[in-house]
Amino acid sequence: TPTLPDAPLGTDYALSLAAAGGIAPYTFAVTAGALPTGVVMDAGGNMSGTTTAAGTFNFTVTATDSGGYTGSQGYTVLIQAATLLLAPATLPDGTVGTAYAETITASGGTGPYAFAVSAGSLPTGLVLDGGGGLSGTPTATGTFNFTVTATDSLGQTGDQAYTVAIAAAPPPPPPIV
Repeated sequence: TPTLPDAPLGTDYALSLAAAGGIAPYTFAVTAGALPTGVVMDAGGNMSGTTTAAGTFNFTVTATDSGGYTGSQGYTVLIQAATLLLAPATLPDGTVGTAYAETITASGGTGPYAFAVSAGSLPTGLVLDGGGGLSGTPTATGTFNFTVTATDSLGQTGDQAYTVAIAAAPPPPPPIV
């Protein structure tokens, strides 16, 4: 097999190598370098597994025929990290004393995802839980800039910057006389 396909991180990788020019059956072995992390190859040349680390993997596979003759082929496989995207792109503003609840989600990686504030500060009175829920009751006015980072189950991260303005509560209506 002259070349092998690249793959995204966290996906199943399965293919079978073939050899020609000798006397079957053939046995296959990795004789230099390393297969992509999470992928294994049996003696029949069948590669399978789930890619668990991004990077460029260089390795050599040697096929041995039933007469003991060998042939080798070098391979380079790129396992590409996924791009994690957080949504929504913006969050609504809030008001002091009024309950606030929004959910931040992630896509593009391998779930489950964990969420955390990685820069700045949330509006006073709000908390971000590990599942992406942003909730609470704002207790102070101001404009709050913060970044939320999502981490997927393979350790990949993505982040999104947010700005949320918290306005003062409106004054109570005048008494009716």
